[in-house]
Amino acid sequence: MHYSRISAFLLGALLVGSVFMAFVATENFRTASEILKSPPPQVEKMIKLLGDENARLLLRYQAGEENRLFFETWETAELVLGLLLAALLFLMGNRRLLAGFAGAMLILTIFQHFKITPELVWQGRSIDFVPAAGDPAARQQFGRLHAAYGMLEVVKLLLLIVIGVGLFPRQRRSSQRVQIDAIDYAHHRHIDG
Repeated sequence: MHYSRISAFLLGALLVGSVFMAFVATENFRTASEILKSPPPQVEKMIKLLGDENARLLLRYQAGEENRLFFETWETAELVLGLLLAALLFLMGNRRLLAGFAGAMLILTIFQHFKITPELVWQGRSIDFVPAAGDPAARQQFGRLHAAYGMLEVVKLLLLIVIGVGLFPRQRRSSQRVQIDAIDYAHHRHIDG
């Protein structure tokens, strides 16, 4: 079986998924802000009915709910992909150190999924409809959790890069030049000479 190829595929899926989730998280809130800045005419009427602050709260709530769903779903996928990657690297025998790195990434994901994310979801929902200036202690706690989550994501991404570097070691080229002898047949043109 081609464990290296399957491992490379799983590694690629984890890397692409992680980068995509970083993009999605920021893009959801940016889109909500853009809608408020220059809404289409139909949305502008709705915003006037709701009021600017209520519309802002509603759009940010919607973006937050999308992010919460995406992160919980991605973490579940990360658990499955990470477990498969760690198992394959372990089975390869000569890649057991890389399996350890994959295991470390898996442990961080488990910690995120079962400890940080539930707290982050709860804390996020508790401040979703609080005005921007309200409840600074809750916002600070949310900020700390968000920073911890981000740091874990960076560490996991670095672990995946280390696995990638270890999975595909650079081949060293020989510094010796290969000599090619001239071939000279009577019925052929002279080659290399």
